Amino acid sequence: SKQGFSFDESQKDIESIFELKNLQVCGVMGMASFVSEEQQIIEEFKSLKRIHTKLNAKYPFDHFKTISMGMSGDYALAIECGSNMVRIGSLIFGNRY
Repeated sequence: SKQGFSFDESQKDIESIFELKNLQVCGVMGMASFVSEEQQIIEEFKSLKRIHTKLNAKYPFDHFKTISMGMSGDYALAIECGSNMVRIGSLIFGNRY
């Protein structure tokens, strides 16, 4: 029921955020599609890692370090693909009701 946006479609909008003087962007965050194909999930995580690398090269701020991807069901794949922040609330607190 949720969707994001592609980097290519909104690159100008994303990069304009870095020009805001009173905002400190610390990283990128993404979720993989809700699919069972592990290879698709890996490719999506690798894509976000490439986006972070590209933005970091253009905007080399010391605080731009976070690559947040991976949730309770796919955090191990996310870590393998370069995530340094995962969201594993369901593993800690259980499923929502």
